[in-house]
Amino acid sequence: MQSKAELLREELSGLQLAAAHLRHSTERCRELIGQEALSPEQLERFESFTSRFARLADLLIQRVFRLIDELELTGGSSVLDRIYRAEKRGWADAAELITIRELRNLIAHEYAAEKMLEIHTAVAALSPILLAVVPKVIAYATITLEKYAR
Repeated sequence: MQSKAELLREELSGLQLAAAHLRHSTERCRELIGQEALSPEQLERFESFTSRFARLADLLIQRVFRLIDELELTGGSSVLDRIYRAEKRGWADAAELITIRELRNLIAHEYAAEKMLEIHTAVAALSPILLAVVPKVIAYATITLEKYAR
């Protein structure tokens, strides 16, 4: 069985890769934001963009935040508790993380075509905020691993 420290190291690698993928999708969709009539190829780009946003949000909030909390013996709490601790650690504003989490949930459960323009616009607006959290969390996690994973 893997230790929490080993799991966190793996998740941090996955987090960096997921962030790189989201940055790539952000660039590929930048000129399409706000357009209503999209070709099938452009729709595929947006599908990838929203998927990558949701994946990074999940990795960060559900897995990495939780593992850091567990290493620091503050685990076993709700998503909201993890978000407020992230704010206290200086990673991001809690309201922004809550909005990111809500958007991730909407992406996972939204099938109505009429909402897609709104979702694409929100993902484009929130992606820079989400991506800015990643290096802060990685730096913090690296220090945490040095402290607790001996």
